[in-house]
Amino acid sequence: MEEEVIKKIISVLAIITLFAGLFGMFFTLPFLWSAHMEDLVGAGFPFVGGAILFASGLLTLGIMYRK
Repeated sequence: MEEEVIKKIISVLAIITLFAGLFGMFFTLPFLWSAHMEDLVGAGFPFVGGAILFASGLLTLGIMYRK
């Protein structure tokens, strides 16, 4: 029983991480098309961070649900 609760908590956290990364990537996407270097650097790091969050959430879900 305790194992099922832990799996459910990890799954919910992975989905939240996935959506947080997706939100971060979509939020900073318009700034990546700017001609100013400050906008590119300011949006580039959060975009990469969002991509890392998205990938880690996706990997966690893949590991949790493989059989």
